Amino acid sequence: MSVRLISFQYLPRGLDGWGSGLLLFGDLFTAVQGANGTGKTPIMKGIMQALGHEVELPPDVLRRCESAQVNLTVEGRPITLTRRLGDNFDIELVDGGEKRSFHSQSAYAKWFVSLFSSEPRTLTNKQNQESELYANVLFPALWVDQDYGWTSDYWTPSNRNFIQDQREEVIRFLVGMPPRHPFRSRVEFDEAKDSLQRIERLIDLQRFALDKLRSSDLNVSEEPRLLERREELRRELTANGEAIEAFRSSTSVFDREIGAIEMQRDELRNHQSALLKRKGQLTLVLSELDGEEEILTANVQATDLLRQFCGLEGCQMFATSERSFGRSLLFLKDQIKDLQASNRDLSQQSQAIGEKLKALDESLNAKRNERAKTIKASPQAEVSAKLELLTKELVDIELKIARLQQYSAESQRFEKLLNEREQKIAAVAAARLKGTKGASSGDARRMLSDAMQEWLMTLKTKNTKTAFFDDDFVLYVDGSKFAPTTHQSGSTRTRIVLAFHAALLEVSLALGGNHPGWLLFDAPKQHELDQKDFDSYTDRLQLVAGKYPGRVQVVFSVADLKTQFQPGDEVWEPPFTIEGEHRFLGSLGK
Repeated sequence: MSVRLISFQYLPRGLDGWGSGLLLFGDLFTAVQGANGTGKTPIMKGIMQALGHEVELPPDVLRRCESAQVNLTVEGRPITLTRRLGDNFDIELVDGGEKRSFHSQSAYAKWFVSLFSSEPRTLTNKQNQESELYANVLFPALWVDQDYGWTSDYWTPSNRNFIQDQREEVIRFLVGMPPRHPFRSRVEFDEAKDSLQRIERLIDLQRFALDKLRSSDLNVSEEPRLLERREELRRELTANGEAIEAFRSSTSVFDREIGAIEMQRDELRNHQSALLKRKGQLTLVLSELDGEEEILTANVQATDLLRQFCGLEGCQMFATSERSFGRSLLFLKDQIKDLQASNRDLSQQSQAIGEKLKALDESLNAKRNERAKTIKASPQAEVSAKLELLTKELVDIELKIARLQQYSAESQRFEKLLNEREQKIAAVAAARLKGTKGASSGDARRMLSDAMQEWLMTLKTKNTKTAFFDDDFVLYVDGSKFAPTTHQSGSTRTRIVLAFHAALLEVSLALGGNHPGWLLFDAPKQHELDQKDFDSYTDRLQLVAGKYPGRVQVVFSVADLKTQFQPGDEVWEPPFTIEGEHRFLGSLGK
């Protein structure tokens, strides 16, 4: 998406406040030119403030300026951002007829990131909590602060370095790669793992069921033959339908009688089973009562022995206990007698049922024998054996086909579970709290390394030989990690920082990433380069801009501009004179 910087201005606070007037950005280059002390840095920082960054402004600017305002176009659509200066975050957005206000970095970040990426990016902070990709986290990769920005390729204060591997996450976003540490809630991750474990258990059970089916002499390939044979048997049995009906007619009387006897036998068996169950329960109760009787008898005997200790004739010391034990013992014996009588009745009833069952079995065998004789004497006896064999074979085939169909259904379910497991594995990977480096980062790292080398050569960096990015997108120069404490100093360090930002811009554009195409350098005199080297740098930026029309804008501050600009570029010079000194900020009334 093309997002272009159109204009910037400070708006005064009251009638005596300071403003800057409307400053138009160039098509490619914009130079903020002025001697030291004219206020170039407040202008550069004001642009960043209006865009949503957190930079510190001089007290005079905060006291005399009401707000910083920047005008943009997004795919040609005009947008105005007005940042009220002060302690609170307060940006007003005007997009056509729509007005919105942002009062937090989080809310603003959602809108700002959406300008360059259609997918919101939620990352993990160093406390393993959810965090937005804030604008003030992105800007250090687009803007170089004059005090600290030239010491490192990505500098941010410690209180704003709160995202896990923040520098790498910013680079990944700008070049269009997935995040290293996307935030996933612990609940979501645990639920995904539990769901995967449930699927694994179901797969184990299903595999066991399939193995059991396979172990029963199951041959999947024979199903077509079995289906064909089943149809043959059905046709043959249908063809012998008259013989079967004759059998049924000749044996129907016997079948009804045999069925009636079997039903009567089943009822008696159920009754006998219930009697035996009751008898068993009764036996258990009698056993327990026998134990109670022994205890009471022992207590009565003990009372007789204890009475001897009294030593008096007619001693009543244990009379109460003796009467209690005696009454209980008599009651218990009466209970046992009643239960024993019931037990005998149950035994007699069970014995009588047994005799009836024996008679029924004899009657059943007699009826079956009569049936067999009738069948043997019938005209259809010759096909009886054949029909019996055919029927038995059909039943066996039906059972085999049923097992094969069950195996097929279980196999399909097993395949479905395997597919679900793959989905669950993917869900666990997506919900994992830690991201992975992934092989897809290789091309981006190689391109960044190559571009870094080329930009260092463009800037004629004499004191470095090699530069590359490792798996974590950490920049190494001459084999050492580039950091504020490494040996590079002066113009060499400046060249490395310039090369890094240009390489990141170029690779992001080449990969269709999310870089807005802006480079903003606040460069005081001590950081300026030899004019030829700086011209080589801007010439190559022009080539990149020509390759990606409308995508690159470079803003830098300079004390003495010698670079030859093209038509459409802009140079901002201090428009105010205060006490004989040129200034970028002043009273608009004057």
